[in-house]
Amino acid sequence: MNKLPPLLAMRAFEAVGRTGSVREAAEELGVSSGAITQHVHALETHLQIRLVQRNGRGIELTAQGKLYLPHLTKGFAELRTAHDQLEISKRSSHLVISTYPSLATKWLGPLMFAWKKQHPNASATISGVHPEPALDDGEADFRISYGNRQRFHSRFTHLFTDRLVVVASPALLMRAGPLCNPRDLLKWPLLWVDWGNEYLAPPTWNDWFASAGVSVRELQRDLVFSFPAAAVDAAIEAQGFALAQYSVVASALALGTLVHVLPPELPLPEAHFLAWSGAALEKPLGAAFHSWIINEARRFDRRA
Repeated sequence: MNKLPPLLAMRAFEAVGRTGSVREAAEELGVSSGAITQHVHALETHLQIRLVQRNGRGIELTAQGKLYLPHLTKGFAELRTAHDQLEISKRSSHLVISTYPSLATKWLGPLMFAWKKQHPNASATISGVHPEPALDDGEADFRISYGNRQRFHSRFTHLFTDRLVVVASPALLMRAGPLCNPRDLLKWPLLWVDWGNEYLAPPTWNDWFASAGVSVRELQRDLVFSFPAAAVDAAIEAQGFALAQYSVVASALALGTLVHVLPPELPLPEAHFLAWSGAALEKPLGAAFHSWIINEARRFDRRA
């Protein structure tokens, strides 16, 4: 592969070709006209072709120079754009935090109001998506995710280990009356969540009844949700009892729209983690958010 010419030489020629004048190119780049001429000659020597020729008292590009110029102009424009975007990113207090949809709506979303209260001038985008973002490609600053998906990231730390709890709406509990025995739940609709095959299998209703000391045959999965938040919403609407992540129901429990019904609570087999891009902590509020969300999650971990 041919070695690229010196960057200063290419920059000098690009300025001369774009402005049509050695003097204007020198003023733009803050050097002398002699320096511009030397850089252009060095470029021609490196490429072993003429790029500029005299035309009366002025100069003009040769055919090869006219072919070369637009590519250099485009390249330097891209470099300027990259530099400008980097400077904007460094100065911006806006953060993009990605997590999976149920955690975005039920845990991170409510929690971010506390962050906003501490940092009134800060702004953030909460991106609720299942695919792991390419953090170092600028798709997000931070990612909160679960299980072995940390393999997609180079920087990550533990946040919390969640638990599954049985919840129901006050309206459903009024209809059901006193629930003294876990077996009483079998008379009512049980809401299921299908986590798919990517993760270690989380506990199911069968596991919960077994942990509660209730012997049951294989339960029929009448209504299965692919999103934990959808099962929680159905429980809030008094459609049945949900075996749900504490992180996804904590806000509803605090508001009283759901009630924790009966023990036991079953831990999930894998933990949630926080990942971040290489540039995230260099943002004005990046390091502060990093520390804050870890502290919030670990306090939540102790509560859970």
